[in-house]
Amino acid sequence: MNDQNMPASVQYYKRLTYAGMALIFLNLLVNWDKVGAKHFSEAPLAYIILQIAFLCIQIFWVWLVARRRVNWARWMTLGAQFAMMFIIGCGFGMLTERGHAYGTARELVFLILATVSYLLAACLLFTRGATLWFVHQTAEFAHAGANAASGSALRSDGSF
Repeated sequence: MNDQNMPASVQYYKRLTYAGMALIFLNLLVNWDKVGAKHFSEAPLAYIILQIAFLCIQIFWVWLVARRRVNWARWMTLGAQFAMMFIIGCGFGMLTERGHAYGTARELVFLILATVSYLLAACLLFTRGATLWFVHQTAEFAHAGANAASGSALRSDGSF
């Protein structure tokens, strides 16, 4: 399974998700004094380990969706993006209503750009080509399971 067979929308999903990861990293660098310095000074090793683990989990999730074509991961991606938009919207709404917004305008811009990138990437997983990409994988496994259950070692094209 290579990128040539992958639908364009799934390729754009990967690119936009990686762009969102890069935006989060840039936010950390640009707003280090507000975002990372406090947590880093409290527990530097734990902070570094958690950041690396979070990055590895995100890369693994993109691999699950784009390479392995796992349908439940596709749905979880969309649900997680809408949940994050709700949490971010409610959180900012409550903080700014009370006058306790601790973030800066730069943090807000990075957060909005990353959220839009992630949401657009998740929505691309539900285009026609991407939907067929995930359904095709499910049909292949179902067909292979039926052949194994019937004891047939032949593929649908007649080869072994």
